[in-house]
Amino acid sequence: MPNLSLLLGLAAAAGVLAWSLFQPGATTIFDMHGLVIVIGGAAAAMLISTPAGHLFSALRTFLWTLIPGKLPSADEVTGELLRLSRKARAEGGLLALRDESPDFAGGFLKRALSAAQSSGETAAARDIIELEIKRRRVQRTEDANVFRTLGLLAPMFGLLGTLIGMLRVLQSMTEPTKLGPAMALALSSAFIGIALANFLCVPIAGQIRLLSMRETQMLEMILEGVLEIAANRPTYIVQLKLEAFMGRPAAAAAGDRG
Repeated sequence: MPNLSLLLGLAAAAGVLAWSLFQPGATTIFDMHGLVIVIGGAAAAMLISTPAGHLFSALRTFLWTLIPGKLPSADEVTGELLRLSRKARAEGGLLALRDESPDFAGGFLKRALSAAQSSGETAAARDIIELEIKRRRVQRTEDANVFRTLGLLAPMFGLLGTLIGMLRVLQSMTEPTKLGPAMALALSSAFIGIALANFLCVPIAGQIRLLSMRETQMLEMILEGVLEIAANRPTYIVQLKLEAFMGRPAAAAAGDRG
């Protein structure tokens, strides 16, 4: 399902910028020199400071924030795990689930079941599965940091463009015809840098952080559910454990005992 709040926010930001561009006297807001200094400078700085693999990962995560389609909801996770719990208890245990849910949560549920089946110990299975959760969380944090860093760099390069424009202004005091382009560079650079940071980079970093928290909660729900199934807990106990993740009253699960 598309991330409607993010898409609407990007559309609103584009609308604000377009409106400001078409105001009388605002045609120099997007001065080409300012665009090159801010966007080109920030891109060069990111290439210097960040490996290309991390930049591509951040780009993929940005696309993931737009359409996080492979991320199931807490209710979907609960429903799937309860179904597996009932099947395991009815058909002889964890091995009955070896062909179940191959694509759920991007294959994470299948990997968690395989780890529990292979290890034979819930502690060992927990260690194995938690390593993947930790790796994903660290990767998302690094992806968010790419956009946070870009959000810091863009205004700095905007300031650099402003300084260059002001130098040109001072050099052109005796030539009034050159004052306009110099001032355009100075003001355009600051505008572009601030707009890029506040309309795109900082909000995207926040979106990645929030979606990463949701993803971590979903993965931890799957982990706990699989371990409860591996321990042959009754289905209602599995449900109680999963309901705790969603902050629902424990009594709500008491009616489903199996």
